Amino acid sequence: MAEAVSQTVVRITGFSFYRPRLGSVFVAMLLVSLLSLLFVWSRIHAINLEYDISSLERDISGQQQQLKELNLEVSFLARDKRIEELARKKLGLRTPAPGQIIRIE
Repeated sequence: MAEAVSQTVVRITGFSFYRPRLGSVFVAMLLVSLLSLLFVWSRIHAINLEYDISSLERDISGQQQQLKELNLEVSFLARDKRIEELARKKLGLRTPAPGQIIRIE
């Protein structure tokens, strides 16, 4: 027959307290502690990721602003009137005479 597990019983004037099995209590406490640490670690990791995301969003907005400025500068520098002035003044070019233009077909 199966043997009964012995438990220590303390009796004080009609009350009895059973000593719990410490192994199962320690395992339960360890499990709760590990789950708590896992939760805290995941929250810290999520907060760090949020900081990284906000930093990258700031970088993206700064790069977009710089891109707008560079596109504006390109459109300013590519104006036909400005290029024609530079060609006349710095390169010494002039408008071609009517006989100088030859069309090739």
